[in-house]
Amino acid sequence: MQRIIKNIDSALWEAVSNSPFNVIDYENLLKNNPAKIREEERRVSLNEVPAGIPKQLDVKNIEISSSEKSRKIRLRIYRPKGGKNLPILLYFHGGAFIYGTPEQYDFIFFKLALDIGMLIVSVDYRLAPEHPFPAGIEDGYEVLLWLSKYGNQIGGSKNNILIGGSSAGATIAASITHLTRDRKQAVIRHQYLLYPPVSHLLTTLSMDQLANAPMQTKTSAKWMWKYYLQEKISNPPKYGVPLLEDNFKKLPDATIIVCEFDPLKDEGKLYAQKLKDANVSVNLLEIKRAVHAFDFFPCQLSDTFYEKQVKLFKQILNQGK
Repeated sequence: MQRIIKNIDSALWEAVSNSPFNVIDYENLLKNNPAKIREEERRVSLNEVPAGIPKQLDVKNIEISSSEKSRKIRLRIYRPKGGKNLPILLYFHGGAFIYGTPEQYDFIFFKLALDIGMLIVSVDYRLAPEHPFPAGIEDGYEVLLWLSKYGNQIGGSKNNILIGGSSAGATIAASITHLTRDRKQAVIRHQYLLYPPVSHLLTTLSMDQLANAPMQTKTSAKWMWKYYLQEKISNPPKYGVPLLEDNFKKLPDATIIVCEFDPLKDEGKLYAQKLKDANVSVNLLEIKRAVHAFDFFPCQLSDTFYEKQVKLFKQILNQGK
């Protein structure tokens, strides 16, 4: 651990070390009481000063119908005021398939929606262990179909949809690209995957060498996949584990971002290579001196990455114009 820490960006490490969320014993709770993490995060968040909504931005929560009449899916929508026919980013928050909320990304999306001129739709999808695979993917796919039909009613372009996510949310986004290609009911223009976990096998070199890295350990990855796949983990079903898919052809162009000191790094690179081998255009970026979820911590590295993201999204949206 100390060998890793001394090579992490110093300002980032200071921000990680001073995070109020350090009081939460994530690894122990993942093993013994995963759902309690949500309660603990809510408790800590009560002491956080929420980001103020910019005057130029409309932010609202809506609920759409699901295939189950008794259940709705909540969406948090970020729209530049007056925006019409905007490109849509369908986004899935991180949290090991178990915790996390769309609101945790307000501090990023308040700026990103305005800086890019984009409609961001963040999904409050169902979480494990109460709702294991394929619940989150089903929710996300239903939202995609809804946007493909009604996206213009909320200021978006229903024919210009990108999909993205961070950590476990990136896993869900990746799985939905495979499902969407196979079902042929919608079109995804691009996939944007931030430090994605894409294999339950945990056998890569980085998973072993960085097994005890800050923010993401091999042990926590093991429990994450166990609660997500549950009894299916010994023989994962189709769409359950993105790296195990047998067909990578005709998937959306991809941007994949990995971190130098994240045990998930190598599987993200393997996923990028699978896409490249299938003639899918991939932009693979490795953020040096960074740990998993580094962009949640205020420091120069995160600020620089934010500006890089703005440029990346603008490049993506300009492609094909």
